[in-house]
Amino acid sequence: MRTLALHQWRRNKGAFLGFGATILIAACMLGSALTLLFTVGPRYTALADELHTADVDIVVPRTAATADVRDVIDHTTGVAAVDPHDVLLMDTQIHDFRGTDFAIRAMITDADASRTLNQTRVLATSGDSGDLYVAQYTAWFGQFAPGDRIELQLAGHDESFRIAGVVEEMEFGNAGSQILAFSAPAARFTQLERAYPQTRMTEYAVSISAGADPRAVRSHIERALADAGVPVAAAIDCDSVRATRTMVSRLIILILVVFAVLVTVVSLALCTFHIRNIVETDRTDMGVLKALGYTSQMISHAMMAPYLLVCVGATLAGLALSTLATPAIGSLIALQAGFTFHAQADARAWLITIAALAGVTLLFAWIGVRSLRALQPIEAIRGISARSQRHTVRPLNRMPGNARTAISLQQAAASPSRNLLVGCMAFLMTLIVSFAAVLTYNATVKPDNLYNTLSTETPQVVATPAQGETTEAMQRIRAIPGVQNVIAYTTARVGVDGTQLPAFVSDDFDAASNDIRYDGNHPATAHEIAIGSALADAHPIGSHVTVSHGGTALGYTVVGYIQSVNDGGSVCELANAGYTRLDQDFAHSPHTLYVYCDGADTARVIRAIESTCGDLVTHTTDMERMRDTSQQMYGSVMSTVSLAMLILAVGLTGLVLMMVIRSTIVRERHRFGILKALGYTSGQLMRQIAAMLMPATVIGAALGAAVASIAQPVTDALFATVGVMRSQFDHPALLPIAAALALTAVQGAFALGFATPIRTISPYQLITE
Repeated sequence: MRTLALHQWRRNKGAFLGFGATILIAACMLGSALTLLFTVGPRYTALADELHTADVDIVVPRTAATADVRDVIDHTTGVAAVDPHDVLLMDTQIHDFRGTDFAIRAMITDADASRTLNQTRVLATSGDSGDLYVAQYTAWFGQFAPGDRIELQLAGHDESFRIAGVVEEMEFGNAGSQILAFSAPAARFTQLERAYPQTRMTEYAVSISAGADPRAVRSHIERALADAGVPVAAAIDCDSVRATRTMVSRLIILILVVFAVLVTVVSLALCTFHIRNIVETDRTDMGVLKALGYTSQMISHAMMAPYLLVCVGATLAGLALSTLATPAIGSLIALQAGFTFHAQADARAWLITIAALAGVTLLFAWIGVRSLRALQPIEAIRGISARSQRHTVRPLNRMPGNARTAISLQQAAASPSRNLLVGCMAFLMTLIVSFAAVLTYNATVKPDNLYNTLSTETPQVVATPAQGETTEAMQRIRAIPGVQNVIAYTTARVGVDGTQLPAFVSDDFDAASNDIRYDGNHPATAHEIAIGSALADAHPIGSHVTVSHGGTALGYTVVGYIQSVNDGGSVCELANAGYTRLDQDFAHSPHTLYVYCDGADTARVIRAIESTCGDLVTHTTDMERMRDTSQQMYGSVMSTVSLAMLILAVGLTGLVLMMVIRSTIVRERHRFGILKALGYTSGQLMRQIAAMLMPATVIGAALGAAVASIAQPVTDALFATVGVMRSQFDHPALLPIAAALALTAVQGAFALGFATPIRTISPYQLITE
């Protein structure tokens, strides 16, 4: 049997190498995905435990932080320990954050104060004095380093700091909590307290009892404080923050697993096809072996052994390659998540990958050799095949077209298994290429589509009017040449059923450029509200929710659902009148103005606003720069993913066709020799082989294009894993058609290239053999 196994290897070395290449790709993808799955979560947990990260964080105004507040939190079910600290919490703009202004709430703490919970670890320092420590998310993503100057707009006033160091922080160290952590030395912290007294808060870091649910404890604390009339400025829990910070890793793992499974299916189909082809080609040899006393099981084991050995070897090579790919993916995860992560090989990932790929290879190889059981030695030696008895080749005189066309059609119909493999491969590869084309189109050709899918409303310019000048500023800005529209669109914070979240306040939601509503309607009256996807399950449309702000709690009717990936779906919309019910001063307060224009005109429009509305507008922000920066980042990532998918599709197509065509040439070598003796040239026979595969290719590609044209739900489901409930992607009908045509042309070119061994077939040599 060892001799038979070696004979199979020597005779079909190219096919085995092709099979091994596909298994190598699958092993690399699956190994990387499992390594990330087994290491990202534990690393996050280890860092959270090491820094004693709080399970729940509650922030209240310092004026309301009385002993009664501490007592309410202490006596909430599930609370184990509370660590209060003085902090500053305010709306902030980080200037020159990766080349633009980044708006977010900032929490500034006293770096010299001792902490039991929410501790930090210094990763890098400037080596000398500085007056602000930043989280590594801010440093890495915003492109800041120790010793650099960082400009922050705190509560409307610009402040300049010198970065003293970069710290690791697991509670507010990432934009996923909607609050970014900063810390200042005690002296600088005291200065900021005096300069911004309205931002002084008390943070209650809460550790919960074993088995308690952080989200439930947070909700209970918020409700208890609301019942006591205590305003809550911010409330987060570790589970929600973790889900947002690990969003990219979960999406990457999903993509890698899906494509690893796809590659594995293709490789296993190749394995089964090739084994069945060997059984058909070497029937006489198999019959002789059986006649000599070898059992079907012995022959099957000898045929399966090379596949198993190739699978294990390719899997090990793929896992070794994954040790190079996984750290690169890990660095992307660390950048987005904002915590230290260095991906390393994981024994569990290796064992599962080896066991899974080896197991399914054995299964499909066994499926391929099952026909050996029914092989009768006498019939095999005589050349009688049960398959040939079942399948009758259609005569040439009944085929349409001339002789060449008839021969091609006859050969195309001669092998249903080959047609099924080529057709399925064309179908799957067309789907992959179409999906890659859709990603590329919406990330590079129409970059606004991807950006709007992952973000909320983003104008070209944000203008902050002076007190009492909102209407006049809006009218004057609207008259500036190049301005397309101006709407009042303010972001506030309210509590919905005790949970603090951002509220988009406007009467012009329908005029916004990015409609984030995915079901129902925008609020239009003082008693209506639209809520985010995170709250949708608990509050169906038509139900009533309690909304609170500043000690006022009122009822609203849910009229629609909106999405916000950055906020994890925890957002809401209110009309101006609806928010005024909660805050009577809002009617007389400045409303943020969103200014829309062509992106190229943004700088000119800002200059015009500053020159013509200098007495009406206190500040302008160039949001187009942030949009361009984000679009470039998203575009580069999606283009890389699309390129990888395209390379994968073309590579798999080449491997499948190589094995199919080489096996066809081996099996029909004598027929090709006879045709050459009759006067056919090598070029004609090569084109005949390409034409033989074309019907299955065209049918598979056409079906793939048809399915891809209606596959928008698949794209929506993929993005739904990261909280996207309404995709803004365009799906041009021409993209699947173009993908099908391109793939058909590529397969035709591959078929001609892989058919070149026909040139070596010599009629004289076949006769002498």
